[in-house]
Amino acid sequence: MKGQINIVELIFVLVALLIAFGVLFPGFVYENKWKEANILINSRDLILTIDRTGNLYSYSFDKNSLSLFLDKVSAENKTNLVAWSEIEGTVQDRFIVACNCTREQIEAMSSWYDGLKINGRNVKLLFVQSSLGNIPEETDVLLIRGYTPLDSYLTNFQNYASKGIGIVEMMDFIGPFDLVNNDRVQTQIFGLNWVDVKKGQSDNMDFSRQPKNSSDTIYYPYKYFYHLPFPLKIYSSKSITGCQYQPSSLGNLSLGSVNYSFWICSPTSVKFDTDGNGVEDTSVSLGNNVTIGGYNFVLSYIDDNNAISLSFRPKYTFSDFLTYIFPPGTPDSQGWGYGTKRIDVINPIDGNMEKVLIKSVSTSPPGEYPAVILNTVSISRVAWIPDFTASTRDKNTQSDDSKNLLLSLLFWASKKRATPVLYQPIKTGYLSSYINVNNTDMFEVYKFSLGLAYPY
Repeated sequence: MKGQINIVELIFVLVALLIAFGVLFPGFVYENKWKEANILINSRDLILTIDRTGNLYSYSFDKNSLSLFLDKVSAENKTNLVAWSEIEGTVQDRFIVACNCTREQIEAMSSWYDGLKINGRNVKLLFVQSSLGNIPEETDVLLIRGYTPLDSYLTNFQNYASKGIGIVEMMDFIGPFDLVNNDRVQTQIFGLNWVDVKKGQSDNMDFSRQPKNSSDTIYYPYKYFYHLPFPLKIYSSKSITGCQYQPSSLGNLSLGSVNYSFWICSPTSVKFDTDGNGVEDTSVSLGNNVTIGGYNFVLSYIDDNNAISLSFRPKYTFSDFLTYIFPPGTPDSQGWGYGTKRIDVINPIDGNMEKVLIKSVSTSPPGEYPAVILNTVSISRVAWIPDFTASTRDKNTQSDDSKNLLLSLLFWASKKRATPVLYQPIKTGYLSSYINVNNTDMFEVYKFSLGLAYPY
């Protein structure tokens, strides 16, 4: 019938209207972020729980303890979450030093720092033989031993600096000024300027000044030197009356040309020869102060009857490691005879003497000369120190004060990158960070991060 609506046509019209409404007015779907928020809350709660139990510092660096704790919590709460962690801003437990060293030099340095502890945790220095043009990717700091022309490595060093890898050169410049001033790495990276060479020798060497604040260039190497517990080994034994250990292990603290003996008496005490005459005269308990050779130290650690660690305290005067004797048979542009003691005068190229960490003082003729110079390039720190192990110097300059100074420079210059401690191969997760502090041996501030994710 005309004018009568066909039911089939009506259905088609309704369907068309529904489709049109769906296109023109799409429905809204609300998605919450509850799963992500829950993960963040869980990770923050876990960090706070670890902190409140007093275990945050140890768990930050000990993946086994952290893993056991997380496994227990996960089992109790049935979270089915997987975790990973990172630390950033401090010296790592596994500290890698790339070095253009000989095997003998690596063995010696490994022995110097074996048994090192910082704030109660073990720190292992790994010295890795490396070319200067291609250092290992995981390098914390690059160490250069002995004189080497560096100009051809300028691009390499600029690349290292852009990645935050610090560089310490332990190098002498015996000879003409162009060993420094015509080497772009020395001028542009280390910021050095060779000025002159003087007859004579240093009378003493000290820190150039006290740091003004934590932003001062010299603050961290100064702090490291006066707080790092320097490990001292034993080499013999002797029976000492009144000591628990029989015999007591015997070792030396070497300061300049004098060796000061010590005997490990018990797990909590050590007897020291404080005047260098080879006889024990002072008993010191763990954690207490002791004056040796006129300088102040703290007995930081006793490793059973095997080793001890001493921390230097202000104010300390170093053995002279700047003065040198010209090697025989070497052309001498100054015409001075062999045996003449001399000092190379090297200044910061920009004239900023605030970058001088250690200064050498001479009284005859009077003068002050930089002995350790610091610099910053891009996001990296670099330092120059004379080679205190060189044959042109007295062997007594290879004393424990110099070794501790080198260690302080390596730690200062090192790359404080974020490093995984507890590692999981997770593509996507959520990370919570926490700033923690420890002040057992020295004031240490670092960032601990704990990440969580669902395994699917």
